[in-house]
Amino acid sequence: MTDDREGPGIERVRDAMRQAEEINPAPGAASGAVPLFGRRESLKPRAQFLLNAATFAADLKPCLQRPYLVKGWLDQGALSVLYGPSNSGKSFLALDIAHHVAKGREWGGRRVSKGRVLYIAAEGGGGFANRVAALDDPEFWVLAIPMTLTGPDSQAGPLAEVLQHLAATGGAPFDLIVIDTMARVMGGRDENAAPDIAELLRNLDHIRRVTGAHVMLVHHTGKDTGKGARGHSSLRAAIDTEIELSRDDAGQIAAEVTKQRDGPTGYRFAYRLRQVELGLDQDGDAVTTCLVEPAGIAEAGRAVVSEAARKALSLLDRVLTDHGQVHRKPNYPGRPAVALDLWRDACRADGGLSSSDNPETVARIFRRCRDELEKTRKILIRDDLVWCLE
Repeated sequence: MTDDREGPGIERVRDAMRQAEEINPAPGAASGAVPLFGRRESLKPRAQFLLNAATFAADLKPCLQRPYLVKGWLDQGALSVLYGPSNSGKSFLALDIAHHVAKGREWGGRRVSKGRVLYIAAEGGGGFANRVAALDDPEFWVLAIPMTLTGPDSQAGPLAEVLQHLAATGGAPFDLIVIDTMARVMGGRDENAAPDIAELLRNLDHIRRVTGAHVMLVHHTGKDTGKGARGHSSLRAAIDTEIELSRDDAGQIAAEVTKQRDGPTGYRFAYRLRQVELGLDQDGDAVTTCLVEPAGIAEAGRAVVSEAARKALSLLDRVLTDHGQVHRKPNYPGRPAVALDLWRDACRADGGLSSSDNPETVARIFRRCRDELEKTRKILIRDDLVWCLE
């Protein structure tokens, strides 16, 4: 009898095995060669397990359902890193996402699946309590204590046990676990050392396996913000989703999906931190905190740009088609890029971007278009390379 979980492809494999004859080693074959058997019952249990897992390629169907917490941003049961420089509002944004998931409210113009949330504020402090108090009737759990998820004192096991207990007593498992920040749960280990990052990832995977929850790490950039999140590159290689924060001179902050396993990148959420008053202290002075206030939502390719910028973008697309190459670095998108000079030359060529005969005028137009496209996140420029994010 065929297991209901098995597709028709496995029957093709079994038919082939049943029809096969015993194959003896060819004359002169290396000693110790094992003959092959067409009888399924002759296979050892582990081999039978692999046989049951074999599927004929033509029988595979597309997976159209993608379980999500925040559609396009956070998938269920995945691992993500939200990072940015100091004073970019990382914790405020992570708290805002956690709040929306717990309430089941739309976030950043994207659908949200309601779920149980645990926020681990490993940095602790009274400031975190104030941030939570400013939220509208929050419905998530909080652990505002120091925590270690590496080394012999790792609390990954006890944490998973507590989450299982809360799931059993609360009637539902947890869907999102926010760890704020990664540095505070490293237990003195080195963020730049591959073995230490590997140990952290193993413990996070244990928590994910036990709970089925999405785990989000709040993290920092390094001294050079252009090189992405701080620490060893193996972290970025292992995560499913990366969200990068940047802040402009006017105080507006943008969160952008810069890595998404098996999904599109470029989703953006722009916001400001709005100061709110919680009450008065013992001296009668106002006690304040901040809330995330959306400043405008712009997905990749949706921002309006000038006609000249659109022309420059078209020229970039042409140069990418002819000369684009994928460059492998942790903070680079996994798509083709070209040298900035190649794009600049194409725009400065006769009739490329402007009909003006004045080289300075053409150069000025190019710089304006480049800045406009970079500001609207239609392109990314790093290390004299340019990517199209359309």
